[in-house]
Amino acid sequence: MIDGSPIFLVLTGFVFPTSNRRTGRSMIQSWILQKNLTPTSAAKQGLDVGICGSCEMKMSKLACCYVNLLGVNNIYYKHLTGTYSKFGANEIATLKRYRYPIRIGSYGDPTAVPFDVWEPIIFASNKHTGYTHRWRDLENDAHHWKNYLMASVHTESEAEEAQKMGWRTFRIIAPDAPLSNNEILCRNAEDDFITCDSCLLCNGSSLKPNIADRVHGLNWKVSNFVKYLNQQ
Repeated sequence: MIDGSPIFLVLTGFVFPTSNRRTGRSMIQSWILQKNLTPTSAAKQGLDVGICGSCEMKMSKLACCYVNLLGVNNIYYKHLTGTYSKFGANEIATLKRYRYPIRIGSYGDPTAVPFDVWEPIIFASNKHTGYTHRWRDLENDAHHWKNYLMASVHTESEAEEAQKMGWRTFRIIAPDAPLSNNEILCRNAEDDFITCDSCLLCNGSSLKPNIADRVHGLNWKVSNFVKYLNQQ
């Protein structure tokens, strides 16, 4: 949906729970990948527009994205070897029965995938979190996505802009930065026993507050992000 390049979507966690301690073991993860390139190759060469759009955090730009692409490479190779079965009625039934929460876009921007693909998955689960860096670019489709996704922002001015457009925002902040008046800190940042699958505040449009979270990930990525903020 971004540049017409071939991509695919993989959902994991139905058989083996996620190892991501922040999101929680019950959360289904979703991975949006370029079809003909390993994630590391696509990221390093700047050929990941089809899944990440023009996000400034990409490896080919500011190199701040917290996702560990070596692990995502494994998902790519498993897909190539046919390890994953095709998503269908059985998985929808499992989501309806157990109400596993969905993380919409564990890697890749959710809006790269047609809304019609996500909708039955979201409805079957009825519990989700999700973020988009493409909140400025969605135009006529924005009203669909606002119901399910947070606008991912990095500065107070970006947050104000997105909020005026009707988005709830999720802002990454420097380790010692203060919150805005209309933000609360990610609950996991305050108490790591509170995980995404139990919190679910980051579920798009509602009367809930905007969220901020301290930058995290590899030290060199954190350093790159702080440098970026200092230049704003």
